[in-house]
Amino acid sequence: MKQFLFLTVFAASIGLCFTASAQLKNLEFLDHRPNLTDSISKESAITSYNIGSNKDLYLKLNTGKSLAEELEKLAPGLPADSALKIGNFQFSFLIEGKPVYKEDLHPGAILLQDKIVRKPLPVVLISGSRSGLWSLNMWDRFMINSGISLFGQTPKKLSIQIRVYIDAGHRIYSPILLAADINMTRILPPIDAELIKPQPIKLDSGWPLYKGKYNQELIVQLNTRILDQSYKKINSIVVIKNGSLLLEEYFNGSSRSSLHDPRSVSKSFTSTLLGLAIRDGYLKSEQQKLGEFYNLKQYDHPSAKKDSVKLVDLLTMSAAFDGNDEVMESPGNEENMYPTADYVKFALDLPMAVNKQNGKQWSYFTVGTMLLGDIMDKVIPGGLEPYAKKKLFDPLGIDSLEWARTPMGKPFTGGGLRLKALDFAKFGQLYCNEGLWKGRQIVPKSWVNKSFRHLQTLPADRPGFYGFLFWNKTIKIDGKNLEVWYSSGNGGNKIYIFKQIDLVVVVNASAYGTSFAHQQADQILEKYILPAVLHPVATN
Repeated sequence: MKQFLFLTVFAASIGLCFTASAQLKNLEFLDHRPNLTDSISKESAITSYNIGSNKDLYLKLNTGKSLAEELEKLAPGLPADSALKIGNFQFSFLIEGKPVYKEDLHPGAILLQDKIVRKPLPVVLISGSRSGLWSLNMWDRFMINSGISLFGQTPKKLSIQIRVYIDAGHRIYSPILLAADINMTRILPPIDAELIKPQPIKLDSGWPLYKGKYNQELIVQLNTRILDQSYKKINSIVVIKNGSLLLEEYFNGSSRSSLHDPRSVSKSFTSTLLGLAIRDGYLKSEQQKLGEFYNLKQYDHPSAKKDSVKLVDLLTMSAAFDGNDEVMESPGNEENMYPTADYVKFALDLPMAVNKQNGKQWSYFTVGTMLLGDIMDKVIPGGLEPYAKKKLFDPLGIDSLEWARTPMGKPFTGGGLRLKALDFAKFGQLYCNEGLWKGRQIVPKSWVNKSFRHLQTLPADRPGFYGFLFWNKTIKIDGKNLEVWYSSGNGGNKIYIFKQIDLVVVVNASAYGTSFAHQQADQILEKYILPAVLHPVATN
């Protein structure tokens, strides 16, 4: 029935929109939102654009057919609604004729009504008033990958080519359907030279100051990109080398006293607290099962698989719950939990995934880290919050923080623990020191070592491993491999820990919900911080 209705609307839409103007194939750049209400309107395409201007940048895309019709040519006989679930447009970006970035749009991008009607499609690339759209995110990814470094004062030809694709086990692409060129510059307003210098470290940081040298010119380049918004919504950067404070910088109105929302960075703190609870005898080990803490028969979908979920499965994102934060349709997606009044009930009511086994498959599952917090709150006399203060925060000298909370008012251990940038650095240094802080063993060395193991292999799109709520990857620099363990949160928040070279880097950012946030944080680390520290240059 749904397919019949879809095809009826599809056919009717084609009939209604089968006009002469709809058949005109064109792709053009505009500095305003295209006028789509007048089917015979003519708009002046622009031939040049400066990324530093205050004007918008749009594409007006018209293949002369609907996307559904273009996909049908790739897969004749495949129903239109099926084709739209596995295909979309491909955008290719070329600078001076050289391919620099390519993106196959996710089948979910673009509204359905815009896929089945023969009409021009407005594609916003730069806008001062709109946000969150697939096209804006695509442009940001292009800029982070190539545009920032390749555009400057000298005009360069940007070409965009349009194809369509279908992924039916393997990807099939059409020939180029449309192409357009524009001369692009990136001339930004001047920035005060004093503002781009490495920021002087104020007194009373609580850290010894680093006495060695570093490449200050690279930090000037980094600060320039933060201040001109090439790197967006960066709020603080802290670098600790050999246990000493090398760099402490704040941007976008933040300061040393600011509490930053790191989102899922604080999952790593949950792992630490669990290790402390085991050390202090409140938990026997990470091998304990959910059934020891909850009567699972009182919840929906009881099963032997749910009974056998271990704490270690939750620590390694490998519990077999039907939950995956990266799949919007997943029953256990964290976004489905937040509107509920009882997070624990939501978690324990979830079904188990048929195609998963506990401890075997990695999938990102915030709900599981929330359960770890609830378990600790149940078994620790007085609850988790005062325990965390006494056993972790006070010993580290962390006296200002804010927990995110569940609807029950309990600390939410899935994310959102707000701290100062320097205090995030203390946590990173604690792990760099294998649990030692100022001569005191705060976290057992054995727990740090357990946490920093390759326990789960990450998906192919992010090569690396996962430990006890810590991420892991290898960075190649100067032909050598550097292993980094790190905490990571939405918006581009990071605590990078390099045990090999005794280096901790904290990035606090608020680019929440953007597709470029993690990539720009990694670029800050790999293009600027690491080379600045590893290749110091004497300064006057």
